[in-house]
Amino acid sequence: MGVDLKAIPLIAGMPDEALQALAQRAALRSLPARCPVIREGDLPQALYLVISGKVKVFLGSGDEEVLLATKGPGNYFGEMMLDDRPRSASVTTLEPSTFAVLSREVFTGFLRENPDVALRLIRDLIRMGRGMNTRARESFRQRIEALERTKIEELSSVRRWHAAKWGVLFGLLVLAAMQIVVFASR
Repeated sequence: MGVDLKAIPLIAGMPDEALQALAQRAALRSLPARCPVIREGDLPQALYLVISGKVKVFLGSGDEEVLLATKGPGNYFGEMMLDDRPRSASVTTLEPSTFAVLSREVFTGFLRENPDVALRLIRDLIRMGRGMNTRARESFRQRIEALERTKIEELSSVRRWHAAKWGVLFGLLVLAAMQIVVFASR
């Protein structure tokens, strides 16, 4: 395979022999723009190193999409294939893209032989987790502010609930009054 993996920061700095051996075990895959690469829920099989192009990593679909990240040359995705659970996000190309695809077996073997890469991967995963936490906090903050700006009493569901509550209370009062009249007439 004629791909130079030295441009991938995750594995940069590894001995040339190790990078060449890894490149020989990688499959080269090229896809056009707007093409799915990974679908949320798929069984994980491989890690993708972005050689060229750009992809988006997202949750959901259509109007309900939540963008998690965009990745370009030198980045990777699909690292969650290290556990055996289904893919947790989808990835689609934003432009024509080429990937070096490493099977789970090839990549885990590489990690065992190169613990420095495993440590870089762990640090990257921690950094991504922290970034997601920061984005989640910001999203929650924005949603709370939006809710605070909304007048609860003006929401139709709240108005219906208030009407139902008062209807039930009125009905209970009527029943209580009828019981009093019935017991008083005995």
